[in-house]
Amino acid sequence: MAASQATSDTGVEENKISAPPLSPRARIARLILVYHFILIGISCVYYLLRGFDFEEFTSLMGILAPVTALYGGAVFRYIGRSITEPNFNGKNGNVPINGMVKWLVHGHFATVMLLISLKALAPNVLNFQDMTMFLTLVESALGVYMGNIILALFEVKKEA
Repeated sequence: MAASQATSDTGVEENKISAPPLSPRARIARLILVYHFILIGISCVYYLLRGFDFEEFTSLMGILAPVTALYGGAVFRYIGRSITEPNFNGKNGNVPINGMVKWLVHGHFATVMLLISLKALAPNVLNFQDMTMFLTLVESALGVYMGNIILALFEVKKEA
């Protein structure tokens, strides 16, 4: 009897309720937001380690913070709508996520992280003016595509 009770106890522990897997939309949204918060966080660490002076750091935050707020605003607007309108979640849920979107998200993050790290850790390789020029170029070029991804994933479709 004790042996059967022990197996039923372990059987209950193995059948714990797990969270449902995230949708592709939620995974991409989480990835974009986490990457941008990592960029801001690592920039703060580099500032504290004297990789940036105060003027450079405030200029860098002036570039990173609005972009993060823009992406985060779209995601949080979608989350808010899905909470207040119960049927909203399923209307736009079958958005295909292909390899190009994943490459763009990872590539965008890696490029911006590389530029920030080069300036902070090797200022003789990349000075601040060059970093901001390249960062502006990357945000202008890849940011347009990231914006299109955000719109495609989280834009509310108007029904006629």
